[in-house]
Amino acid sequence: MTLASLTVYGDDLTLESIREALPSEPLRDWRKGDARGEGRVYLDSGFEVIIAERGDPLLLPQKIRVYLSECRSRGITFAVPRIVAELKIALDLGDVKKAQAGIDFSLTELETLVNMGVALNFAARPADA
Repeated sequence: MTLASLTVYGDDLTLESIREALPSEPLRDWRKGDARGEGRVYLDSGFEVIIAERGDPLLLPQKIRVYLSECRSRGITFAVPRIVAELKIALDLGDVKKAQAGIDFSLTELETLVNMGVALNFAARPADA
């Protein structure tokens, strides 16, 4: 499955103000100290928002741009102390033709991520995984 999600974590007060202004509800959230499996706990509170799932991977940059633009218009920035934001893109190579197995971001789109304080993480899975 092709997926773009935004994971944000950090201090509770700032997270709450960001969460209240989001254009969509988080898929999941957690609090500092909550169990995360294998005897481990979350070191910070956080949440995850799905920006796009399935569909044409070539449209992901547009969907991401629209979502982040909406965040910016609502006054949301992640470039604040004690907050970490990561845009995660998982590309299932079974969803695309070999000739289309890439995602392009313009310099302007990358600059927007930097200015908003959003890190970028790509993962690609083979079709048979």
